[in-house]
Amino acid sequence: MKRVPAVLVMLAAGCLAQGPRILIVTDMEGVGGVVSADEQIAPGQRRFEEARRTLVGEISAAVEGLRGASEVVVWDGHDGSRTLSVEDIAPPAKLLQGTPTPADYYLSDKLYDGIVFIGQHAKAGTKNGILAHSQSFNVRRIAINGVEVGELGQVAAIAGYFDIPVIMLAGDQAACDELLELQPAALTVPVKRMAGKASALSLSHAEARRRITIAASQALQRVREFKPWKISGPVELVFEYLPQPPLHPAARTVTYRGRTVLEAFEAWLGRP
Repeated sequence: MKRVPAVLVMLAAGCLAQGPRILIVTDMEGVGGVVSADEQIAPGQRRFEEARRTLVGEISAAVEGLRGASEVVVWDGHDGSRTLSVEDIAPPAKLLQGTPTPADYYLSDKLYDGIVFIGQHAKAGTKNGILAHSQSFNVRRIAINGVEVGELGQVAAIAGYFDIPVIMLAGDQAACDELLELQPAALTVPVKRMAGKASALSLSHAEARRRITIAASQALQRVREFKPWKISGPVELVFEYLPQPPLHPAARTVTYRGRTVLEAFEAWLGRP
């Protein structure tokens, strides 16, 4: 029997040992205990630092569950990528920040093996969605080829273009349900749910972190099973805006088109 050179054996072993690469996409409105747009989601508000600490705790729980990944990158996705600090990020994760966000959402073909959402909220107009919106509270509806999406759906669409699946989401119950409509196999951790007109029932922070760590670990172990959300071209990206007086006193609709979902996003953002 012909012997395989030792160097090839070592290289093969190294490839097998190489863990998956994961991108964590963060937001704040879906974090446990966050319920007030007036007090918790913008710098300077009375409870913003509390909400930020809770977000960091949920991110750290996900990073803990993703041990075994070869790379974990945390994208600061709230408030123009100005919410997190490198001091908040538990090793071995890295922090991705900056504006403006490129149309490819910092992705390229199979750059990561999976996307994890932390602190995610549901799309604008979602029944029982806590602080539900899409990009801003002035947007009524966004659709890609007729499929209504919010911020998580936009990321899933671009990730799918690059053959990257969403594997997990932690956020409010409505956001979890929204993701499962697009990626039915994804793992979800509902850290809170609507309880009345403008109230939320949240898990304790310790329990939310425990569940996030478990789900992240399970998602990592199963990462090869997940399939990306693929959108066939041509693509029509439609934004419907609420009235915004005095500049836009009436509701308006703007449509962007492209041969692919990436081209449609480039048309919307006016940049590659």
